[in-house]
Amino acid sequence: METNDIKPSTMMLIGGGIVLLLGTFLDWFSVDGGEFFGDLSANGWDTDLFGLLGIVCAAIGLIIGGGVAARQFGNVNMPTPPMGFSHAQLHIMLSLMAAVITIGFVFRGEVGIGLWLSTVAAIVMVVGSVMEDKEGSSEATPPTQF
Repeated sequence: METNDIKPSTMMLIGGGIVLLLGTFLDWFSVDGGEFFGDLSANGWDTDLFGLLGIVCAAIGLIIGGGVAARQFGNVNMPTPPMGFSHAQLHIMLSLMAAVITIGFVFRGEVGIGLWLSTVAAIVMVVGSVMEDKEGSSEATPPTQF
């Protein structure tokens, strides 16, 4: 497979998924605990009581990035999405969810490098999934008059 065969939206989804997954392992927050505790930091897996929001972001990065990579490089046929959605529409919904989670954490406190990387990766995935949806819609038939 030549690199010319890869669409920009595919590169954005794969790269964004990888960076989002790796960003959850880096520091999302850092807090000065004073003399007694020292500097405290939390990564995406320690964001809330059970780390569920960080795990959701990591899973979204893995699902979108891994699924698009498997479809592009492994010639894997993905199953039909549920409820009549296309794969691009599911990518839009999942990447928007990751973007809302990470942008919401930006306003929470002192932000670390992992959260900034995850936020940028989620936004790149939103843009890539919208581009993917627009590329797929050009193959459809144009609307007709009644």
